[in-house]
Amino acid sequence: MLEVPRDIHDELVRHALAGRPNEACGVLAGVDGKIVRFYPMRNAEESPVVYRFDEREQLEVFGEVEEQGWELTAFFHSHTHTGAYPSPTDIASAHWREPLTGELTPAYPGTRYVILSLEHDEPDVGGFRFEDGAPIEEEVRIV
Repeated sequence: MLEVPRDIHDELVRHALAGRPNEACGVLAGVDGKIVRFYPMRNAEESPVVYRFDEREQLEVFGEVEEQGWELTAFFHSHTHTGAYPSPTDIASAHWREPLTGELTPAYPGTRYVILSLEHDEPDVGGFRFEDGAPIEEEVRIV
């Protein structure tokens, strides 16, 4: 289960709404799995169907997370027209393929993915981790 503080959930929603019509993205940092900070980031793709962190911004955020002694708890992005479930593109971008075996390996083992859907009037949030290249849904509780 992934617990998201109410104020951080509200930040996710604001960032996703502000990013429309494109997907919004960012990083959720935490301690022992407890989220303590949201880093809204620019979608370098500026696309309604795919996201990519800006490389410089990513280095800055990852550096600050490390300096604070936090962990990369989850990567966040929004879906503007589909549900809160990983797309095939999301799954592919969360992994790299072993050249010899073709197996998918998580790019950031242990890091979860949070997707906020704007498909309907009320935003919907989903949480996932990956096992053997497949998304495993995890409960997201707003606290």
